[in-house]
Amino acid sequence: SDLLIIKDAANFLNLSVPTLYGKVSRREIPFMKRGKRLYFSRAELIDYIKSGKVLSDREIDEQTDNFLSKKY
Repeated sequence: SDLLIIKDAANFLNLSVPTLYGKVSRREIPFMKRGKRLYFSRAELIDYIKSGKVLSDREIDEQTDNFLSKKY
């Protein structure tokens, strides 16, 4: 299913449950809360992982070229 409970989300992200609770309390990760239960969308977790992507030198050069070509 698309929604994960805390244990499944921690496993999916390869984090410990306490680490995931810490990220939730600091609002570093997208979550939903219903009563005392936390839920995580698999799609939002994938987006969260992708948002931490480090660009390669080639990707940076391409973005720079693209930006400069639009600027002038």
